[in-house]
Amino acid sequence: MASDKIRQYLKFVDDELNRLWRLGRNAIVAWSTVDAGLEVLAVPQYLLPNLFANHEEILVGTARRTREELSEVADICEIEPYRIIVPESLRDCDVGDRSLEYLTRRFGITKLTNKAVILFDIVGFSHYSPLEQVTALNSLSYSINVAYQRAIEHGLDVSLCYSTTGDGFYVWNRSDGIDANVDLFCFLMLVLADNTLGRRKGIVTTIPELRSGFHIGDCYEYFQAEGARPGTGSYIVGDATIQLARMVDKAMPYQILIGDFNASASGNGISAISPYGAPQFLMRAQERLRVFEDVNLSREKVVSIKCYLTGFEQDDGSFNVCRYEFADKHGFSHMVYNAKVNLHRANGAEIFLGRMTRDLDTFDASRIETTAPDDGFGDILTTA
Repeated sequence: MASDKIRQYLKFVDDELNRLWRLGRNAIVAWSTVDAGLEVLAVPQYLLPNLFANHEEILVGTARRTREELSEVADICEIEPYRIIVPESLRDCDVGDRSLEYLTRRFGITKLTNKAVILFDIVGFSHYSPLEQVTALNSLSYSINVAYQRAIEHGLDVSLCYSTTGDGFYVWNRSDGIDANVDLFCFLMLVLADNTLGRRKGIVTTIPELRSGFHIGDCYEYFQAEGARPGTGSYIVGDATIQLARMVDKAMPYQILIGDFNASASGNGISAISPYGAPQFLMRAQERLRVFEDVNLSREKVVSIKCYLTGFEQDDGSFNVCRYEFADKHGFSHMVYNAKVNLHRANGAEIFLGRMTRDLDTFDASRIETTAPDDGFGDILTTA
C-alpha cells in the first residue's frame, strides 16, 4: 500500500537525519529534494552564531531550498551538503513537503519573527509544597486545555505550543501572521477567564493565582532530545521570551502586562497597519473577542469578554493610555502597558481581571501617559 511505503520512506529519512544530527552536535539548516532522495546541509551547532551572524534570514521559515539556494547556503557555511539516497523501491512515493519539513525542522533551529508569545507565572509558587506545585501546574494546564478547546470551537487559528518554565508556561501559536497573533491573545483571555472563574468556586490552593505577560517579537524554536532523538515538543528562546521574563518578574499578582512591541504585519490585506504596536493590536483583538459571546467557561456562561489598556479619564470624558517603563536587574529599560479584562456573565455580576490604574501604586515602574491613536480601526477602548 502507498501509505506503508510513505511511512517506510519517512522512517528511512528520519533515521538518516538522526545520524547526521549526531546526538545534537549538528543542526539541519537547509535541505532540497533530488531524484534519489534529499540533499541536506548539517552544520555543527557551535558554528551557527558566527556563520549566521549576518545571515539570520537563512533560519527564518522553511528550511527547504532550491538546489541553487542550497548551494549558496553551503558556500556560506563552507560545508558540503550530504545526499540521503532513498532505497529505489521507495522513490516513487508521493511524500509531501509538509511531512519532510516536519522531519527536518525537528533536527534544526528555526527563527520565528513577529511571533506572539504568552508567559503565565504562578504567584508564590516557591512557597507551595511539592504536591501543591504539581497541582497548581496541572490546574493551569487544565485552563490552557479548556481555552484551546473553546478557541477551536469558535474558529480561532490556534496551533498551540507550550513549554514549562518551572513555575508556569510559555505559550505560542505555530500559525503565523497578525491574525494568528490576535487569536493567541484571545486565547490568553480565555485562559485567564477560566482560571479566575475556577478560583471563585474552588479551593484557593488548588487553583493558582497568576500574573501574565503578552509580547510580540523574535525568538528561536528548537527541539530538545528525548533519548537519542529530538522530541516532538518544541521550545523557544530569544528576545520575546527574555522580554516576557523581565515583564512578569515586575508584575504584581493578577496583573496582565502587554509589551511595547513594534511588529511588522504582512499579507492578509493588513498592510495599512504595518508596523503595529500594542494599542492598534488591542483594537483588532477586541473585535476578534466578539466571537466569544455566550462561551462556557468553568461551568458558567460568559456573555462577553472585553480587554482594555488602562489609563486616566480626560476632560472630554475619554481615556488615555498609560505606558510604563522599568529597569530590569541588568539595568536594561523595558516598556509595557497594563491591561484589564471585563467578564460579563449571564447569571452573575461582572468580573474584572487584571489590575486597574488605581491599583498600581506599588507597581515598580515609571508611568508615561500617551494618547490613544486613531488609525481607522475604530476608537480604542480604554478605561481606568
